[in-house]
Amino acid sequence: MNKQTHCPLCKNELVKTFSTKDYLISGETFDIVECLSCTLRITSPLPSVDTIGNYYNSEDYISHSDETKGLFEFIYKFVRFYMLGKKRKLIEKSSGNRPGKLLDIGCGAGHFLHAMKETGWNVQGVDASEKARKLVSNTFNLDVKSPPDWLNSDEKYDVITCWHSLEHIHEPWVYLDKIRTHLNPDGVLVVASPNYNSTDAKRYGPGWAAYDTPRHLYHFTTESMKKIASSCGFSIQSTHRMNFDSFYVSILSAQHIGKSFISGVLNGFISWLSAMLNREKCSSLIYIMK
Repeated sequence: MNKQTHCPLCKNELVKTFSTKDYLISGETFDIVECLSCTLRITSPLPSVDTIGNYYNSEDYISHSDETKGLFEFIYKFVRFYMLGKKRKLIEKSSGNRPGKLLDIGCGAGHFLHAMKETGWNVQGVDASEKARKLVSNTFNLDVKSPPDWLNSDEKYDVITCWHSLEHIHEPWVYLDKIRTHLNPDGVLVVASPNYNSTDAKRYGPGWAAYDTPRHLYHFTTESMKKIASSCGFSIQSTHRMNFDSFYVSILSAQHIGKSFISGVLNGFISWLSAMLNREKCSSLIYIMK
């Protein structure tokens, strides 16, 4: 593991904000360190590329599974189904209302790719998990590459999406540079990421589920997302809420600190209402970039 001392974007010294832990698998403690210039936060120490896979080996890691074991997973999948339509409409509006070629980086179980294919898009995926790649291939008969295979390819796309995946990547600026070269003229990049300036993040602090250490290596605000985007030649065209994340993250966060499901729902509602009044307070944000 590598202790993080300086911001990869600003080169400034990083300051520890607090410690949190891996609530899903290991129970290990990690620091959240912050650049006071660009607001980027980083998990420290960072697991190496060779060891990070150990922190995903859980039956409870929903994005790499297609099983439904209980009420929470059922609600998650119901919301996922609803959000697939919302994502499709946002992409079609942002890319000119025409089906084209789409790449989803961090495609997980592949439901988004399948939904886009069903509406006429030519789709491909990228995922670091061999389990996820096999699941998508077997379930939907879709092409999913490993990160090295994609990084070494030269295919072009009209839309590239990163739904809650950029924060998992060891060197996201390398991916963003590569994405820029893979987009067609007027191509669109869609990035969704947790927002630690959200109301629920402030409420739960180190217990906020969207820190998800050490699987989430980087932690963004709108300011730090603008910084990393511009450093790689992108500009943010618009920002959109992911409204249901306020509930999902609050319910998980309540569990982390020993509070009830109802407590999580109530705090999720407060966070959702706050985001309706101020988008910058939303638990997760979608950035449309060009």
